[in-house]
Amino acid sequence: MHAPATAPRIPDLLALAEERSQRLSAALLAGAPDQTAVLSSDLHQVVQALNASLQTGAARASLDPRSRQRLRRLGQEMAQQREACLRRSAVVERSLNSIIPATRTTTYGGGATPYGASARRSGAFKLIAA
Repeated sequence: MHAPATAPRIPDLLALAEERSQRLSAALLAGAPDQTAVLSSDLHQVVQALNASLQTGAARASLDPRSRQRLRRLGQEMAQQREACLRRSAVVERSLNSIIPATRTTTYGGGATPYGASARRSGAFKLIAA
């Protein structure tokens, strides 16, 4: 009896996902936003491929306990990376707000009309004809 065609791929994808996750963690610790963006995209693609490989019941059933543990650990690492990104985002937002305070009033420009400051509407319709 042969193993499913996706079974040999799962360990390879899992190893690749673990490697990408480690590289992403290093980029997060280094504070490298460009690297973080590229590596998180790479990790996302690998995890999608791994998820697609695990969609069949036979593929999931063929996983040994060590692979299941590695999958759980990968999920925990990704949750920690997400928290790290959220924390970094909060720090950046606080820093930005200290430089340029976020208020509801317009500080640096007029209103949202295409011609500058927002015009006061009188409620009357006016027709200009040439």
